[in-house]
Amino acid sequence: MKKILIFIIWLISIVASIIWTYENPEKIKNLKNILKYDLSLGKIFKKINSKNINKEFISEEQIKSIEIGTAYNDIRLDYFTVPVYSSYGGIAQINNKILYLSGDSELFLLQKNDNKQFNFKKISADKIDNKKNIFVNNNEKEIGNYAERFFGIKDILVDNFGDFENKLLFASSLIYNESKDCYTVGVYMTKINNSEVFGISDWKKIFSTKKCLTIDLTSNPRFAAASAGGRIIKFDESHILLSIGDFYADGVNGPALSQDLTNMYGKMIKINFNNSNSEIFSFGHRNPQGLYIDKDNNIFSTEHGPTYGDELNYISKNNNYGWPLATYGTNYVSADAYAKKKVDENKKEWPLDITANTHNSFVKPLFSWGNTIGISNLIAYENDYFSKWNKNLIISTLASKQLIRMNFDYEKQSIIYKENIKIGQRIRDIIVTDDGKIVLLTDRGKKFDENPEIVIISNKDN
Repeated sequence: MKKILIFIIWLISIVASIIWTYENPEKIKNLKNILKYDLSLGKIFKKINSKNINKEFISEEQIKSIEIGTAYNDIRLDYFTVPVYSSYGGIAQINNKILYLSGDSELFLLQKNDNKQFNFKKISADKIDNKKNIFVNNNEKEIGNYAERFFGIKDILVDNFGDFENKLLFASSLIYNESKDCYTVGVYMTKINNSEVFGISDWKKIFSTKKCLTIDLTSNPRFAAASAGGRIIKFDESHILLSIGDFYADGVNGPALSQDLTNMYGKMIKINFNNSNSEIFSFGHRNPQGLYIDKDNNIFSTEHGPTYGDELNYISKNNNYGWPLATYGTNYVSADAYAKKKVDENKKEWPLDITANTHNSFVKPLFSWGNTIGISNLIAYENDYFSKWNKNLIISTLASKQLIRMNFDYEKQSIIYKENIKIGQRIRDIIVTDDGKIVLLTDRGKKFDENPEIVIISNKDN
């Protein structure tokens, strides 16, 4: 009798579990996302614990710090591990705090209290309705973890745009169209209370590319969102500037979208966020990962080239920057294979127009790297906190895990001096705070069991 009772209880539990699983697909999906990358118990527990956003405050004495010597300054790097795993996303300053929006559109504030203690505060807000969960569900079988890693938030921007009661928060993101099984690049906007009590309104989509891109399972890469661009800057009180990559539609893997003015891929796009009107500002870009406008309205951009072709560009309206007709980079083959000409002679390579590779027909980059650095975002440093760095460009990198400081001659439009500062982490984003400190957002790449970090750079002695 006892065995029969135990069997009945077990059977009821199994049936209840099946019913719950059927009625709660999203919860099952979230659990899969936690476990799918690494099934070792140690790493599972680490990932689960990383979701604990209500940890106690961290005192200054408990912060992980390192010191680095540079040409002019001994600097200190303070590391803060964000509470969630995420690729991409972005950081911004608001009310002397650091705002972090993850690639999955989870919102946090890194804040410091009067006792010099830090913590991450999760902000209660709806996620951006970019249909990421549906995209991952529909595509991860074919493209694996690329679906999770590359689909999502690319960058954020915060500014009051002349409104001192509220700030505007912008986020760029891929957007999935389920009915057509394709995706676009869009920008969302929300209002933030300009007070210590952080409040956020609903997200509103203000822009989306018209041409919808599909996943091509016959090409490599099959999902090209690593070449999405997506950087946002304030242009003026009514406009933002958005960078959009070519998604590898480069004349070799697909039509050369960057030179086609009937679409917005491979372009800088100027957007009026009041009425959603948009226009092409510049074109001929491959994957513009960095974008910055200084106090004198000089616009700089960093751009991924093919192998050995990363660029620093000075952006002006209506200019053509040449891609894929002109580039200082080479095809994606090994140096040995390239030297021995072990490439398909019938396959197109970049630049598509060899006569144009001098850039005589296009705007030349201010600087092009002859090694692979994996360039990301940049700032023009305009503050006396690091006085010797004032008016310098500071560029972050992924592959080379460093900052690059460039002394730029604005009159001659040329680089005078370059310093490499080894950080040892892949850097996805860089901003400068009002008090002159530099803040980085790291990117763990393929280390799915490690959360990214926010790094605050200050003078060693203050």
